[in-house]
Amino acid sequence: MRTKKELETELQKLKAQVATISGKATKERELLLEKAKAEDTSSGLFALAKYMIDENKRTTMILKGITDTLSRLEQDIGYNYQQDEVQEQQAQMERQILPVSDLDAKIIQFIQIKGMACADDIRQHMSYRGRNAASARLNRLFKQGVLERYQLGHKVYYKYDAGKATNILIVSPPQ
Repeated sequence: MRTKKELETELQKLKAQVATISGKATKERELLLEKAKAEDTSSGLFALAKYMIDENKRTTMILKGITDTLSRLEQDIGYNYQQDEVQEQQAQMERQILPVSDLDAKIIQFIQIKGMACADDIRQHMSYRGRNAASARLNRLFKQGVLERYQLGHKVYYKYDAGKATNILIVSPPQ
C-alpha cells in the first residue's frame, strides 16, 4: 500500500494535468471558433465542427480517467484520516474513570514516590496494625489495573507504571 505522502504527490500531479488539459481544450475551442468565423464555406465549417467534436470526446475521456483517479486517491487519503479519528474515539471510549478513596490515593502516591512497595511498607506508612488491610488494598488496586505486581522471593511488591495505566483516569475525592 502506498504511503500518504506518495498519494498526495500523485494527487497534485493529476490536478496539474487536469488544469493543463482543460487549458488546452479551451484554447483549441477558441481557435476553432475563430476559423469557423473566418471561413464562409459550409464545408469548412462542417469539417471544423467535426474536428471539434472529436477533440472534445478525446479530452472528455482523458478528463474522466483523471477525475476517477483523483476521486479514488482522495478516498484513500480521506479513509486514512477517518480511520485515525475512529481509533482515537475508541481509545477515549475505552478509557476508564476509576474513583479511588483518599487512602488508595495516598497509597498510589507513596508507591509513585518510592518506586515499589510491599504490604509491610504500606502498613508502616498508613499506620495499620496488621498486614492484611494493606495487602487487601494493594490487591484491589492490582485487580483494577492501577498497580503491577511482582513476586521477589517471599514478598510481593507493587509498582505503579503510568505508561501502562494510560486508559485509567484516577479520581480521588477532594480534600
